[in-house]
Amino acid sequence: MSLFSRVLRSGEGKKVKALEALVPDINAVAERFAAMDDDGLRAMTGEFRQRLDRGEEIDDLLVEAFAVVREAAWRVIGQRHYDVQLMGGMALH
Repeated sequence: MSLFSRVLRSGEGKKVKALEALVPDINAVAERFAAMDDDGLRAMTGEFRQRLDRGEEIDDLLVEAFAVVREAAWRVIGQRHYDVQLMGGMALH
């Protein structure tokens, strides 16, 4: 039995499906961040910190934060995270 099959059988499949469901949300907001200049994209870190300071939960920022990271990686190293890499990052968070 493959590792993936074991994960799905062990109840973790629900977690995988929940993470998988967030990927289209990340893709949906990606265009907004792609339109920003580098300074605007960089300023998002400060905005995220302010929102956390005002009491927003980190899970509420997850979609936008991962979209920003994906865009930053594209600009800096010319590589875009695969969807499964986003899911892995969210699982580790």
